[in-house]
Amino acid sequence: MWRGATMPNTSSANHEVTLRLEMEPVDTLFFRDARPFEASSRAASGLPMPQTLAGALRTILIEMHGCSLARLGKLVSQGTSFSDALASFSPEIGGIAQVAVSGPWFSRGGAVLFRVPANLMREKGTDRLVRLDPLASPPLGWQPAMKGMLPLWRWGRSPQEAIDGYMTIEGLRQFLEGRTPKDADIVSPSSIFDFDDRTGVGIDEKSNAAGDGRIYGARRLALGHNTTLVAEVRGPANALAPLDSHAKLMRLGGEGGHVRLRCHPERIDWPDIPPSEGTGRLVMMTSPAWFNGWLPPNLHPLAAAVPSPLAVSGWDMARGGPKPNRFMVPAGTVYYLKAGDKMSVDGLVPLDDALVGLGNFVEGNWRHV
Repeated sequence: MWRGATMPNTSSANHEVTLRLEMEPVDTLFFRDARPFEASSRAASGLPMPQTLAGALRTILIEMHGCSLARLGKLVSQGTSFSDALASFSPEIGGIAQVAVSGPWFSRGGAVLFRVPANLMREKGTDRLVRLDPLASPPLGWQPAMKGMLPLWRWGRSPQEAIDGYMTIEGLRQFLEGRTPKDADIVSPSSIFDFDDRTGVGIDEKSNAAGDGRIYGARRLALGHNTTLVAEVRGPANALAPLDSHAKLMRLGGEGGHVRLRCHPERIDWPDIPPSEGTGRLVMMTSPAWFNGWLPPNLHPLAAAVPSPLAVSGWDMARGGPKPNRFMVPAGTVYYLKAGDKMSVDGLVPLDDALVGLGNFVEGNWRHV
């Protein structure tokens, strides 16, 4: 869903389009996390990050438009902004700077999957899901993270456990309506992907033999049967024109990983849940977001379910150096708003973050326990 920041407007002469992208891996994929990787170490692939996909998509668009990456990188390294550097080639190439990406998410059998909300639990030993929502008043001794916040609670005394998995869009719809999804709407990670462990040896350039202490291990991401990555992209029609219905190979991640990229006219059927009487509004992040902490700017939540922070870095191809390491709230984070409050879309995340798919969210309803 295109939420998180105000996107740049395109001219009426060059209308804006939205495309659904499907990415089928042709081999295992490798997505680096923020930890250093050197000889005699083991690097484990994480899951694909929005900025990784945005960078890969920008690169293939630049190449398909015939733009020189070397010249572009030189302009950026000399201090020219990314958008101005692109615009120096042609209006069509300049429009790439306005392209916004949303995703990626896993898709199994054509059904898009999202991270399970952090306030959704499972009763131990059963298939019954339990939803945590704010109490109507704070219990004795409650010490909130911020003044006025309420604890998350549930009915019942049976033990519960966190859910490590993904949820169908129908389960997401039920959750946003204020209901508790069924266990059938939860998909375990093992049925979507696995990891492929590989060992490599670094070669000494002078002797052309294995170098001392250059054995390393790598764990690569392997998607399961009938599983792909899916995303949406929005931007000027002339900038996205090369992304037609024909399949294209696109580099994605590290270690030479590629996916088969296809465009589809149908968009993701996002749940649109209007406010209802007797409920408050909640916001669930569908992608990671950087807030310089756990709290979005200008937001005073009544309660929040925030998992452990996600360390995100990367490599800046244009500048030829690492991106800063930032700790983000992960997808599945839930913020509860007071009745009548509304999350401010403008300025939720910086525009540069919003364009690469960070800070996307959906809205729904909740009721006091």
